[in-house]
Amino acid sequence: MEEPPPGSSKAAAARAPRVVGVLAGLLERAAERGDTATPTLADSAFRGRALPGIPVRRYAERIYRYAGCSPACYVVAYVYLDRLARGQCDSGAGEDEDEDEAAVVGIDSYTVHRLLITSVLVAAKFMDDRHHNNAYFARVGGVEVAEMNALELRLLFALRFRLNVAPDTFARYCAALECHVDTPDAGGPVPQMPPSSHVDGEEAVTSSKGKVAAAGRFRRRPA
Repeated sequence: MEEPPPGSSKAAAARAPRVVGVLAGLLERAAERGDTATPTLADSAFRGRALPGIPVRRYAERIYRYAGCSPACYVVAYVYLDRLARGQCDSGAGEDEDEDEAAVVGIDSYTVHRLLITSVLVAAKFMDDRHHNNAYFARVGGVEVAEMNALELRLLFALRFRLNVAPDTFARYCAALECHVDTPDAGGPVPQMPPSSHVDGEEAVTSSKGKVAAAGRFRRRPA
C-alpha cells in the first residue's frame, strides 16, 4: 500500500484517539462473525477479491493518521455501518413513521476495509468543514480513485442518503463505544449496537461542536 506524501497531514505524527481503536476492535469481531455467514448479493460492491494484507486496527490508525478526520467522524461512521448491518435507516418523518429499509451490507474479512474507509469518507464530508477529496482517500485506503467513487455512491444509496445523526442518537452511540472501552476483553459476540429509535430529520441536525465535545471523551487517557 503506497504511503501518502510525508507531511500531508498535521495529524501524521499523532496517536489515534481511543474511538478509532474501539471502532476497529468492534469491526474486527464483526468480521470474524461475518466470515461464518453466507455472503449476500448486497455485499458484492464492497467485497475484495483477496484478503487485505493489513489488519483492521492498523488500517483504521492509518486512516486517522493521514486523513486527519475529527474523532466525531468515527462515531458517525459507526452509526452508518450499524444502519447497514441492521438494514434500517431512520425516515426522518416522525416517530410514528416506519423506518426506511436500507440495503443490508454484511461485514466480513473481505468487506470490512472498504466499508471502513468509505464510511469515514462520507462521515468526514458530512461532519468536517475541511476534508480531503476522494483521490486522497483512495490513496490512503489503497484503492483506485474510480473504485473509491463507486464505493461512496454505493454507500450513499444503501443508506438512502440518510446521513444525518440526531444529537441523542450520537450520544447513544458514544455511550455504546464507551461501554466497550470499559470492557475491552469481554467475551462473546459483538454487543448489539443501540437502535436509532429517534428522529434523524433535517430539523434535528447535530452541531459539530456538540459532536466533537462528545467524541472528545475518547481521546487518550493521561498516562
